[in-house]
Amino acid sequence: MKLSRRDALHVFTSAVASGLVFTLFKAAGAKAVPRPPGSLIEKDFLKFCTRCYQCIDICPADALKPTTIFDGIINLGTPVLDIKKCIFCQECMRVCPTGAIQKIPKNEIDIGNAVIDRTTCLAWTDQRRCRDCYRACPYDAIELEDRKNPVVIEGNCNGCGACERRCPTDPKSIIVVYDKYKRFDAPKYRLALRHEDRVEPYEYPPPGFRTWFVQRIEKLARYYGIMK
Repeated sequence: MKLSRRDALHVFTSAVASGLVFTLFKAAGAKAVPRPPGSLIEKDFLKFCTRCYQCIDICPADALKPTTIFDGIINLGTPVLDIKKCIFCQECMRVCPTGAIQKIPKNEIDIGNAVIDRTTCLAWTDQRRCRDCYRACPYDAIELEDRKNPVVIEGNCNGCGACERRCPTDPKSIIVVYDKYKRFDAPKYRLALRHEDRVEPYEYPPPGFRTWFVQRIEKLARYYGIMK
């Protein structure tokens, strides 16, 4: 059976439309993505987050970016965290206007646990007396067994990554595993009420309007591929 040009065009158009619908449907499912420290549990986070981009704009480490349609339609425009870039500065907590990101103190942030590979660690393999991860940890989450071998104290570790960044081996002998991301319940009060502010003093003072405006334009240009 020979197809006319009109029939062929109809088949082609139908195939493209079907493929597009299938792609969007596939992408529509909510995808689990890492959120800013202090975020509510996911169902409440999506309810409270207004996609205002304020947390993304304020992040001094450029650790936050908006999700795309490929992270699921329900997630579109919400902030996703590049965990290895996060410096725990708490700026996103301060600026969030709705409480989707809770204003908590730094000692309640918990995004993972450090894990040591004893087969490559310089101290554990007796290659040299390396204490780099022990010295780098700001939370007393690493102790020295027999005064030389590093051991992670899980109860103190919050996944900040300072030890991983300092480790001198390649590949790293200590890495952060992000498998215990701490999320928070929604406040019991109504959204219109002021949420409890337990965040610590500014580490990075907010920029002036001119600097903020330029940085926002540059970030948006990078997000949408206009500039690198």
